[in-house]
Amino acid sequence: MRLVPQNIIHHELIGLDIRVVDSTNSSLNGIRGMIVDETKNMFKVETDDQEKMIPKSGSSFIFTISSSDQTKDGKRYLPSNIKVDGRLLLLQPENRIQTRFRKKFRK
Repeated sequence: MRLVPQNIIHHELIGLDIRVVDSTNSSLNGIRGMIVDETKNMFKVETDDQEKMIPKSGSSFIFTISSSDQTKDGKRYLPSNIKVDGRLLLLQPENRIQTRFRKKFRK
């Protein structure tokens, strides 16, 4: 399955670029990096100088999907930025991929 904004919740997130845009812990706001590990409740994000653990609950994230892959129609698109509420990601990664979500929680 190809990674598109509509299926990001059901996709593997390790390796994606992430930015924390809203968090109950204000010291986490603005952290940027690449996800190197994921647990049920946390992301391990590699920033320029260190790895940080960021809780999923109480945070909102912007994921950047690169456009390095050509689409089926042969066109290239600009990178996409998708904002996701951390509460939607509060599952083990292997279980989140198979879970169905109600539409009212999607943005």
